[in-house]
Amino acid sequence: MRLDDERIERYSRQLILKEVGPRGQERLLGSRVAVVGTDVAAARVVAYLAAAGVGAITVDPVLHDTVDPGRRDCSLEPLATEPRVVDAVVVSGETPETTAAALASWRHHAQVRTWITSGHAGGASPCPCCALAGRKSPDVDTALIGLRDRVLGTVIATEIVKEILEIGTGLTGRMLAYDPGTATMEAVVVVARPVCIFDAP
Repeated sequence: MRLDDERIERYSRQLILKEVGPRGQERLLGSRVAVVGTDVAAARVVAYLAAAGVGAITVDPVLHDTVDPGRRDCSLEPLATEPRVVDAVVVSGETPETTAAALASWRHHAQVRTWITSGHAGGASPCPCCALAGRKSPDVDTALIGLRDRVLGTVIATEIVKEILEIGTGLTGRMLAYDPGTATMEAVVVVARPVCIFDAP
């Protein structure tokens, strides 16, 4: 997609950043991202990627109406049974196992793979099962779970934009753990287990 006058005005705050600029914004407009999940974290990822100018986002139909059309410059497409090749995929799931299984189904269809589950977020690999093996999630007040997942969704959307623009350091091999009760975020380096569902052929 070209940067016409309307898009220049819409993305003016990003265009003045040396890390983005016109070429970076055109790259975002031409990118395709899949968001798998229907929770608040997935919805936050969709909203932020659309606001950043990602050109096409594949989503669960439940999330289709979560983005205000007035702020959207992207096409929202429904998830297909057979995944299409995309620049990046974000999987937001309830458990590490379901999240890892969804990630595994995208391993040949996405260049960048990230995940959110159980108050943690990471890049592949390792998959959520490897990353969370032996780790105890902090007890979180149910009133704060939605806030926790919105924060992680915002962080992961930022990571996807970084990966598309090829700036900064990604989350591959690392995991973030966010505890809204104590307002702390911890970055953990994780080593994949010898047999990981994500890397299976």
